[in-house]
Amino acid sequence: MQDVIEQEISINANLERVWNLVTEPGWWVPTEASVPADRTAGSTTVRTSEKYGTFPVEVVDMKPQTYAAFRWASQFPNTDLVAGHSTLVEFFVSKAEAGDGVLVKVRESGFASLDAPEEIRQAGVRDNTEGWQIELGDLKKRSEAAAG
Repeated sequence: MQDVIEQEISINANLERVWNLVTEPGWWVPTEASVPADRTAGSTTVRTSEKYGTFPVEVVDMKPQTYAAFRWASQFPNTDLVAGHSTLVEFFVSKAEAGDGVLVKVRESGFASLDAPEEIRQAGVRDNTEGWQIELGDLKKRSEAAAG
């Protein structure tokens, strides 16, 4: 079973703007509600989507303007973060090789070890593969709109 999703996107915006958006815990959970962002390792932010439910997102690690890692339980909405229910979401941020843009790579791992039936683990990979395409596209739009 596939355990990892990896995707990347090039964004034509400055590093500070992209970094500020990428490090907001749970920014990828579709919601209209503004949530105070605590970027401290070990802190948990709860994001609520009317469509998908409530998701606690824990900050695992941050290395300024290069790396941010979070845990969340995408396949277990409306529950607390517990062992066996979360995946690790990592963002790798770097200056683009050409121009002034930024490259953002997302890596979500841990699907194979979720404490859930095979069909739920596979649905997580499938749904989140599509979800990251959408959310990275939204990150690009938000970053570039602020830059323009």
